[in-house]
Parts: sequence; structure tokens; C-alpha cells
Amino acid sequence: MRRLALALIAALWAAGAEPAVAQVVSAGVRGGLNWATSDVGGFLFTEDVGTRSGSHVGLIAKADLSRYFAVQFEAVYSQKGFAEGDGVVALDVNYVELPVYLVVQLPGRISPHLLAGLVLGLETGCTATTATQRDVTCADIAAGPRTKGADSGLIFGLGVSLDAGPGQAFVDGVYNLGLTDIAQVSLEVTRIKTRTFYASAGYMIKIGSASR
Repeated sequence: MRRLALALIAALWAAGAEPAVAQVVSAGVRGGLNWATSDVGGFLFTEDVGTRSGSHVGLIAKADLSRYFAVQFEAVYSQKGFAEGDGVVALDVNYVELPVYLVVQLPGRISPHLLAGLVLGLETGCTATTATQRDVTCADIAAGPRTKGADSGLIFGLGVSLDAGPGQAFVDGVYNLGLTDIAQVSLEVTRIKTRTFYASAGYMIKIGSASR
């Protein structure tokens, strides 16, 4: 976490040191598919739990710091969790996620880009399945995975943008490495850390600019 923060600060400093350019502000939407699993501990689980397929949808705001660097803020509804552990345990947990990215981009009609940043997730719903209970609210489950209500992690990926009409269409592949242990520790569950891959597409439109 400390190394990533230092890298982000260094990149932002380098961007600010470039000659004056027109700073472009853009807004848009994204959506796509999730493949989520978790790093888990406890006797309810096998070593490798299965994958939950889900989706995500959200809003984007992006500010270009220079031709090559930008800061991007998002608010995304995302489905996470895992499919099963030991054949009978499953967790479906949904979040409003608030990622902040540093974007490294190559200018042009077709523009590859790299994304790296931090993300905070605020839980909006959670259900669990065990050998004796199915689709039970996590807060009410007798024995099984309960969650703390928030998640955080590192988020990084790559993609490409393409000029299309008044804005840009884009596709991204993004990985969210959860750092928070979201489990309420019990005899049955000792650890849950989320791991999620996003296949995402969207569209952004310039909404303003200013000289730097």
C-alpha cells in the first residue's frame, strides 16, 4: 500500500511538471461482467472456493493532468463474493465501490491506457448459503460467513479507448485485490478477502476544459 501511494504521488508530480496543456474534464458510464472469488479461511471452506459470476455498472469522472496522465474517480455498483466452499457454502455480497485511479494514457484516436489506484467498497447487501440455510441475510445467519460492511483494496488494469462520435468508447480489464478481511471472525470462518476481475466497457464525453 505504501509503495503504491508513493508511486502515485511521484506520477502526479511528474505530470504537474510538464508544460502547460489544456486540462480536459470528461464524464461517462461503464458496465460489464464480474468474476469474483475470495481468499478464505475456516473449516467451512475448501482451500480454493469457486467463482461467483456477476455484473457491475457505474459512473465515471476523469480529469486529464497532462497528455499522458489523468485522475479518474468512479462510483460503481458491483457484485462480489464466491460461488461455494466445500460444496455447500456460498457468499453473495454487493457493494457500491469508489475507486480512485491514476491513468497513464497514450494520446491518439486509438488510446491504450493503464489504470492503478485504491478502492473503497460500501456494502449494500449480503446473503449466504450453508448446509442448513439458503439465501439467508448475512447478519442473520446462525453459522457461516458474516461480513463487516466495508471492503478496500488495490485496483489495477489496462484498456483501450477509441474516438467515437462526440466522445470516446473504451474497454477495460481490471483486477480488484481486496486487502480488508471482511469476515466477522467465528469458529467457522476466520478470513475472507475478496478477489474480483472486471471485464468492462463504457463511453465518456468531454464536459469542459481549462488551461494549466
